[in-house]
Amino acid sequence: MIDDFTPASDRPPRHGGSVDRPRVFWLEHPALDTVELPLAEDLATLVGTRRRSGGR
Repeated sequence: MIDDFTPASDRPPRHGGSVDRPRVFWLEHPALDTVELPLAEDLATLVGTRRRSGGR
């Protein structure tokens, strides 16, 4: 879990006028299934879980 993000409405997600690279890193990490959960109007967290190997 990674917190202290603002909710993203753009794709790719942006922060401060440029692509939000830390958020993209976790959302697109090949070993993780990650979702963004908006918690408040100005707060979101990313929650990820490691993908299983072996296709189970």
